[in-house]
This record gives sequence, C-alpha cells and structure tokens, in this order.
Amino acid sequence: MIDGDPRPSDGAAYEVALERVRLVIAWYTRSIQSERRSASPDRRRLDELIAARLECVADQRALDAADEARIARVAETYGERYRGLSGAEGGC
Repeated sequence: MIDGDPRPSDGAAYEVALERVRLVIAWYTRSIQSERRSASPDRRRLDELIAARLECVADQRALDAADEARIARVAETYGERYRGLSGAEGGC
C-alpha cells in the first residue's frame, strides 16, 4: 500500500474488481427500475433485487479495506455474476 492510499499496491486489480461490482450494481438498478415500472410489479422480486443490490453496495464499500486476495476473489465472483445476469436477459 502507498501511504494515504487505502487500496493495495495492485491498483489495476482493484479497478477491475470495482468496475465489475459497478456493472452488477447497474444491472440490479436497471432491473429494479424495470420492475417498478411494470404494469403489476412483483413485490417479492423487487425486494430480492433491492436486497441483492444492497449486498453489492456493501461489497463495493469493503473493497477499500480489502487485501489483494480478497480483491481478486471479488473480481472473479462479480465477473461471473455479471455474465450470468447479463446472459439471463439476453445480453446487457
């Protein structure tokens, strides 16, 4: 770590992880908006989407204090998660 910089020395890995988390958060945000705008919103689905988005936001915030191994796991997990989510809607 660099003095005053809370991120690990591998800033590129941090940025990759952060971008992947942001992509997943954006997917959930769009899905929440879409569900809210539907003719008959499914409250249970909406609650699930909101809870999942909040989990992602917590993971995003935790990245600043994460070590390099945790950052790598987040990058991998969120990459897979995004591919799964965007594939589920036919590409995003």
